[in-house]
Amino acid sequence: MLINTDQAADLLLNGEVIAVPTETVYGLAAVATNPEAIAKIFDIKKRPADNPLICHFYDIEQIRAYVTTMPANTLNLLHQFAPGPISFMLDLNETSPLRFATCGSQQVIARIPNHPLFLSIIKKCGLPVAAPSANTSGRVSPTSAEMVAADLGTKIPGIVDGGQCTIGIESTIVDARATESIQILRPGFIAANEIRKVLPHIEIISNGLKNEFITPGSRYRHYAPHTPVAIIKQIDEVLAFPGCALFLTLEALQSIPRNHLKTFTEQRIELISIGSLSSIENIARSFYRLISSVDQLHVKKAFFLATDFGDTSLGRALQNRVDKISGG
Repeated sequence: MLINTDQAADLLLNGEVIAVPTETVYGLAAVATNPEAIAKIFDIKKRPADNPLICHFYDIEQIRAYVTTMPANTLNLLHQFAPGPISFMLDLNETSPLRFATCGSQQVIARIPNHPLFLSIIKKCGLPVAAPSANTSGRVSPTSAEMVAADLGTKIPGIVDGGQCTIGIESTIVDARATESIQILRPGFIAANEIRKVLPHIEIISNGLKNEFITPGSRYRHYAPHTPVAIIKQIDEVLAFPGCALFLTLEALQSIPRNHLKTFTEQRIELISIGSLSSIENIARSFYRLISSVDQLHVKKAFFLATDFGDTSLGRALQNRVDKISGG
């Protein structure tokens, strides 16, 4: 059922798990210091037990209470981008009760979300809130309350409806603890070039995970519909699979000759436009909704036409999600 922020905070403080909106995707939320509630998240999502949860905070001062130090580079990026779609790896202090959310790790991934409803809930709780994406593990991340309800609606007592997510792609995860370099552990809305503008003299390493910590979204197959998905390089390759579906950009769709479109129709191939490359933001915003829609077509297989999404933050993030969806 749909609930307001007061009801949401009450449920969280009583150990329940609910769905909340963020600017990126909807989250499956529990108080991060409550081990029983954290266990419910893993059970509801069927999430691997070694896959840590991002913890969400109201402000920088709330983060400070749980970590050893706030490194200078991290602090600079927080001041520039938070609240917003960026998450930071930090070291927990010795007494931190967040180790249930981090699967026993000494590090936590912390974020200050940029959504008024979620921030209000965190403030009302007075505690950090763990909130991975509100979907069955490995499946498509939800960007609306309706998508949450379709997947997990019978498993949770409430959903806070914040409308369609404004970004639609998960946060960038960075490790900015070192003084001379920053590692981007998961690509997202904020890209390396934007970080470089804030810290121009710092080396930025993309996909540079060099430690034992499993970053959310880094090891397991993610973001996928039930329908198997693969990538093809040439559009005609799909003709070998009658009755399938093909995701492609509007530009690619418009480049197909009209007489060729008849062949796709005869082969019962569903052509699904993900939008125009002239508006990467719109592609990202509707990406997961379109991906999940393929399951309603009841096709045996779906394909992505290989696409150059560009070297922007969202372009790299979209390419990462396509690779993950197709098992790459």
